[in-house]
Amino acid sequence: MAPEIANTKKSSTESIVRYTEILFNTINHMLIAYVSIYLSYVSYMNGFKNLFTWHIFLPAVGYHFFMAESFLTLYSNNSWTMENTPEMKRRLHWILQVIGCLAIFVGTGLEIYDKEEKNRSHFKSPHAITGLVSIVFIVLSMLNGWAAMYAMKIRHIIKPIYIKLSHYLCGIVAFVIGMTSLALEYSPRRMLSKENVNMLILFTSVVSAFTVIGAGKTMFAQFKGMCRR
Repeated sequence: MAPEIANTKKSSTESIVRYTEILFNTINHMLIAYVSIYLSYVSYMNGFKNLFTWHIFLPAVGYHFFMAESFLTLYSNNSWTMENTPEMKRRLHWILQVIGCLAIFVGTGLEIYDKEEKNRSHFKSPHAITGLVSIVFIVLSMLNGWAAMYAMKIRHIIKPIYIKLSHYLCGIVAFVIGMTSLALEYSPRRMLSKENVNMLILFTSVVSAFTVIGAGKTMFAQFKGMCRR
């Protein structure tokens, strides 16, 4: 009876942990949607005829929606992909990442163009510097991701585990610094009120934490699986 009781308790604990993770994952999706919709609304109120509005809108949805959701596709307890095959999850991950990165690159490029036209200096503020650092890590993550696709073919040069871990780490760093860059640019002048700014900073921090925890868990699980081989 003792082993059966122990197994029952273990199963019960695992179920509680799983449903707790699903609950927090659902909250995370709600916050992602809320902030993305709110920032889209702010962009609409500022007017899309202004290039700076596109700089607000594109990186915001790029980081806060597409990159966050791309990380969550690989999470085992992600509500809308838990029933998908690993291959489908990877495909969705790539699609969301590509869209997010394109939005970030275009939004940043438009801001650089706008500053050039107005003869203003580049990458002076904490927002701009962290944004640039994030883009550097995005490029590194993309290169690692491309290498990960051919990891087995180049395993005689470098072990696949190192490529995949590097891809995960660069992606996580890019995402966290990118979200930090967004938070640094929230201001009452653009976000309608100080209360909205505080709300956005809080929600952005929570989304970053929940998303990174999920990505970290996925990375750790894959790392353990690779080590057993």
